[in-house]
Amino acid sequence: MELFRQRLLQSTTKQSDLIDIFSVIDRDHSGRITFEEFRAAIKSLQLGIKNDQEIKNLFRQFDTTNNGQIDLNEFLQQVRPAMNERRQKTVLNLFNSLDVDNDGTLTMLDLKTKYAAQIKANKKKTDQAVNQALQNFLNKFDTRGQEDGIIDKEEFLGFCSMLSATVKDDVYFEYVLRTLFDFRL
Repeated sequence: MELFRQRLLQSTTKQSDLIDIFSVIDRDHSGRITFEEFRAAIKSLQLGIKNDQEIKNLFRQFDTTNNGQIDLNEFLQQVRPAMNERRQKTVLNLFNSLDVDNDGTLTMLDLKTKYAAQIKANKKKTDQAVNQALQNFLNKFDTRGQEDGIIDKEEFLGFCSMLSATVKDDVYFEYVLRTLFDFRL
């Protein structure tokens, strides 16, 4: 599993890259990767896995719902780089601070409420421009192909884990988040 993850992460810097990889593996564009599609991908990556039993075992690690297929969420959960405990705590604190209504999701209303003072201070922007900017911001976190304008913790963690993979130092990672979100940890 780790060799597969490392091979995929060599060419990725953001979650949308992993979604693109998923789409390439999903040759029939069904939104799910079958065992045959998975086997073809493993062989093309030349991971040194020679027999079908080893490939089946790896496939089962991805197929957490045991339905014989790997959906996008299962794929992302397995290949996204892990964050250490300190970074996870930082990201969850950030998410919770942005989730103004405490419903476990981030919406346009949460962001408008959280950043109301900054929005009011920028009188040059129309309401439509502000809404578009906030929607563009939310779209960065939304899982492509499943855009609903609502970001749950899993989507937020996924985005931040990809960011985390590009930043070696924990203190600098926290600085990057503070800068992105103007957030005091």
